[in-house]
Amino acid sequence: MSHTAFRRRALANALAVALFTPFVAHAQAASAPQDASAQTPPADASKKAATLEKVVVTGSRIARAEVEGPAPVSIITGADIQKQGFTTVYELMNSITQAGIAETAPSWGSTSVNARQLNLRNLGSNRSLLLIDGHRVVDYPMPASGKTNFQNYNNVPTGMIDRVEILASGASAIYGSDAIGGVVNIILKKNYQGDDIKVQVGTSKRGGRDFADFNFVGGKSGENWNIIYNLQRSHRTPLWGRDRPYTASDADAGYGAWDQNARMFGYPRYTGLSLNDANGNFIAPPAGACSQAGFKDNFSLYHKQTVGTNGHTVDPTNITDGGSYCAQNALFNNWVLTPGRDDKDAYIAGNYDFGNGLQAYGSVGYWGTTGTSNTQLPFLYPYGSLPGSFYDQTSGQLITNYFRQLTPGEMGTYGNTHDVEQNWDMHVGLRGTIFDGRFNWDANLGHAKYIVRESYTGLNEQGMFNYFFGQQLGTTNVGGTDYPVYAINQQRFWNPITPDQYRTFAVGGENTATSWMDQASFNLTGDLFNTWAGPVGFAGVLEANHEGYHLIPDARGNTVSFGDPFQDFNAGGGTRTRFSGGTEFRIPLASTLTMTLSGRLDKYRDASSTDMARTWGAAIEWRPLTGVLLRGTYGTNFHAPDMQYIYQRDSQRTVGIYSDYYQCIANHQSTCEATQHTTYYTLHAAGGRNLLPEEGHSWTYGFVWDVNWVEGLTVSADYWHMGVDNAIDNVNEDTVLKDEAGCRTGLQVGGAPYTDHAQGSEYCKQVIANVIRDANGNVSTVHTGPINQTNFYVSGVDANVSYRLKTQDWGTFNFGLDWTDNLSYKLRKKASDPLLNTRYDRVATRTRATVNWRNGPWDVTLYGDRQGGVRAPHYGGCEVLANGITPGLGDADCVVYKGHTPAWITYSTTIGYRFNERFKLGFTVSNIFDKVGYIPYYAGGFEFIPTLNGANYNGRELSLQLEYKLD
Repeated sequence: MSHTAFRRRALANALAVALFTPFVAHAQAASAPQDASAQTPPADASKKAATLEKVVVTGSRIARAEVEGPAPVSIITGADIQKQGFTTVYELMNSITQAGIAETAPSWGSTSVNARQLNLRNLGSNRSLLLIDGHRVVDYPMPASGKTNFQNYNNVPTGMIDRVEILASGASAIYGSDAIGGVVNIILKKNYQGDDIKVQVGTSKRGGRDFADFNFVGGKSGENWNIIYNLQRSHRTPLWGRDRPYTASDADAGYGAWDQNARMFGYPRYTGLSLNDANGNFIAPPAGACSQAGFKDNFSLYHKQTVGTNGHTVDPTNITDGGSYCAQNALFNNWVLTPGRDDKDAYIAGNYDFGNGLQAYGSVGYWGTTGTSNTQLPFLYPYGSLPGSFYDQTSGQLITNYFRQLTPGEMGTYGNTHDVEQNWDMHVGLRGTIFDGRFNWDANLGHAKYIVRESYTGLNEQGMFNYFFGQQLGTTNVGGTDYPVYAINQQRFWNPITPDQYRTFAVGGENTATSWMDQASFNLTGDLFNTWAGPVGFAGVLEANHEGYHLIPDARGNTVSFGDPFQDFNAGGGTRTRFSGGTEFRIPLASTLTMTLSGRLDKYRDASSTDMARTWGAAIEWRPLTGVLLRGTYGTNFHAPDMQYIYQRDSQRTVGIYSDYYQCIANHQSTCEATQHTTYYTLHAAGGRNLLPEEGHSWTYGFVWDVNWVEGLTVSADYWHMGVDNAIDNVNEDTVLKDEAGCRTGLQVGGAPYTDHAQGSEYCKQVIANVIRDANGNVSTVHTGPINQTNFYVSGVDANVSYRLKTQDWGTFNFGLDWTDNLSYKLRKKASDPLLNTRYDRVATRTRATVNWRNGPWDVTLYGDRQGGVRAPHYGGCEVLANGITPGLGDADCVVYKGHTPAWITYSTTIGYRFNERFKLGFTVSNIFDKVGYIPYYAGGFEFIPTLNGANYNGRELSLQLEYKLD
C-alpha cells in the first residue's frame, strides 16, 4: 500500500476513533497533532451520532472532519513501518518520494557519523522540521558537514510509533523557522492496553549489518488514568569496506579514471610504506619487506612508471622510472560503509482525568545509542611542523617525502571510533475546555537534552616521526640548502612493529557535544461563531523557546602530536531565545468552499541579525462534486540562521582529497578531478554573526478524486513550488580553490576565460588571500565561511493512485503508487549568475509502488522503489581516449561525455502469518534481487558507487519477526 493510501486509511481510522471517543477527539483538537490510535469502542458505539468528529492533522492546528485537506499530507502507520521492514525512522523517511539524498555517514570528514538526516525537496537537512507529538525536537549536537544544524532521524524508537505525518511543503506560518521545506510529525502511541513483545533478527546475505531488536510495549488504565511504557534494545553491526571486497582498494576506480600511465603500467596504488630521494623518486624497499609476515595482507610491491605523450599520442619510448614502494592492497578495508549501532531506549507516558474536561499528561523519553565507525588508521606523512625534507644520516640520502601506514596487526586493534549518545526528552501539560466546551486549551512545558561523546584513536604524527626517525641531529647543507638531520631506524620503518611498541606513541581522544532546549506552549482551538455556511474555526498559539549548543573538541586540539581520525577540530557554542505567536482561521465560504488563513510572529534574541519574522499563509478547499476536492495553498517562509553558522569558532579540518585548480591550469590539464594528494591542507571555517535570515515562499495546488464508479479507487496529484531567497551558503573549499585559480590566472580549467569575478576585484583579492600555498605551490591552508548569497527555487509534481479490492474468497488487495517528479531545481550563487536548472545533478523522479494482500491469518506486502538516474561522474567533460589521454574541450578529438547513471530499483517483501490472537510470525526480504551499486566508468575515490541516486552496498537482507501478546 502506498504512503498516500496509508494516509487515507490511517486518517479514516483516526476519524472513526474520534466518533467513538469524543474526549480523545477534544484533546487532539487542543494541541498540535496528538494520538489517533485504534481503541475498542464501547458497546453502544453504534447508537452514537453518525457524523464524524474532528481531528488535527499536521499542517494545521484546527481539527477537521475531512480525510483530505488543503495541503497534501502523507501518513504512514506504525504497523506499516514494521510491515515494510524499516528498523529506523530514517529508513522510512529515506523511502518517501519527496526525499532527496542527505549527507551520508561514511564520507571522509563527516562530523555526525552516528546520525541520519532528512533532505525534503532537496532543500537541505537544516530546512525541515521534526516534531514528536507536535513538539519540536532538539538539534543533534554535532553539525552536518561541520556546518549546519539538523535533527536526528536515527534514534527515534520505532516500537512506540503510532503514525508519521509528513507535510512536504513550507509551513512557517504555522510552525515557524525550519519548516521552510516541510514538517515531519511523529505521533507516539497512546491509550495502549496490555503487554506485547516483538523480536526481530536479521542479516545481510553478503555479510555485515547483522541486526537484532527487542521491543516491549505495554499499557495500563483505570477509571480516570492511563499509562503506556516501552523498552527497546537494538543492535546493528557495521558494514566495513572489507565486507565488500571490491570497494576496498583505490584501484577499483572505474576504467575511465585510468590515465595513460595506469593503462600501461597498472593503476597507481596508494602508498603504505615509502621514502623519496632527492629527485622525488621512490627509494626501493628492502627485498621482501612488503610481503613479509605481518605486512603481506596489507601491502604489496608497486613499481611506479610514467610514459610521455606527444599531443594525444602516447610515446612508448619516453618512460620515466619513479621507483618502487609498498602499496596498500586495500586502502578502504577499515572504512565504514554503514556504521554499527547499539540502542537502549525507554519511554513512559500517561495522563490523569480530573473530570469536567480537565486532564493532566506527561511523558519522559530516553534514547541511548552507541555508534561504531572508522576510516583510515593512523599514518605518518609530512604535516604541519614536521619536516617535509631532511637528510638521513643512516643512508646518506636526502629524503624529500615519506609515508608510513600503521596496520591493524601492528596496533592490535582496528582503532574504531565510538559515538555514545544520550538524549532526554520530557514534557508535562494540562488541557481542558472553556466557554462551555466551545474552546479547547492545552498548556505544555518541555525540556530536552542531547549529549554525544565521541571517543577515538587519535593521530600522533610527531610521536610516529620520533619513533621511526629519532630526534634531530643538527643540520647539514645539501646543494646550498640547509636541511635538518635525522637517522631513520630502518628496522622499525620497513618491518612490522608490535602493539606494545605502538602504545609508546598511541593516543586516544574524546570530543563532546551538547545541545538543549526548553520550550513552553499554549494552544487554544475552537469555533468562534456559526455562519450560514458553517462554523468559523480558530486556533491560536503562544510559544517560548530557549535552546543552545556547545562543541567541546579534545583540549589537545589538532596538532602534529594529536588529532582525531578525521583531523577535525569543530568548536563553538551559543544560545538562542524565541517568542512566538500565531493564529489560524478556517472560514467556510459556502457549503463546498472553505478558506484557511494563518499568520505568525517570531521574535529572536541571538547573535545574528534576525529580529522579528512575519509569515502568513492561505489555503482553499473546494468540493464541487461528491468525491472531488480541488485544493491550493500559498505561504511565506523564513529560516533563522543556524546556530552553527552564527556561533562556530575557528574550526579546522585536514583535507587530502581535493582538486587544485590552479595547478591544473598551470599544467595545462583539460580536467581537474579531485585526487588524493601527498600534501594535505588545513581547512579553517568560522561563523558569521551578521547573517540575515533566509526568506522564501511556497505554493501548492492539486486535486483528490475518489472515483465514484470504481469502488476503492482514489487518484490525486499536486503541483508544488518552493523558493528561498538570500539563502545562507557556506562557501565550500572547492569553490574557494576554483575562484582562487580563476582570479590568479583569468582562466578556467581547459583554457576558457574565467568570468565569475573580475581580476583585481575585492572578491578576488579576498579569495586569493584565503588560499595559502607553500614554497612549492602546494595548498597548505584554506579559509571558508557562511554568507547570504544563494537563491534557489524547486518545483515538481506529486501523484498517487490507490485501489482497494475486496473479494469474497481471496481476501483483500490494496494497491498504491506514489510518484514525484522534481521538475526543476533552479540555482543561482551570485546575483550576476544565470538561474540554472540543475535538475539532473540530483534524482529527478522517484516512484514507490506497493501491493498488499490480506486473507485470514495471512498478510503479505510486496513493494518496489525506483530512484531515477543522475548525471554520471565526468559529465560534460571530454571522453577519455583509448590510450587514457583526456583531450580538452574544443579539441578536435573531444567528444563531450553525456552519461547518466541508471535508475536504482529495488524490490522487497514482507510475509506475515498470525497463528492466534497472541502470536504472529513475519519474514522480510529487503532487496529481493540482491542488487548492489556498480562502479561508473569515470568513478574514482572512496565508495565509487553513485550514491546520489540511493545506490548502496547492502545487498539482500533477511529478517524474521516474532510478535507475542502477553496479556
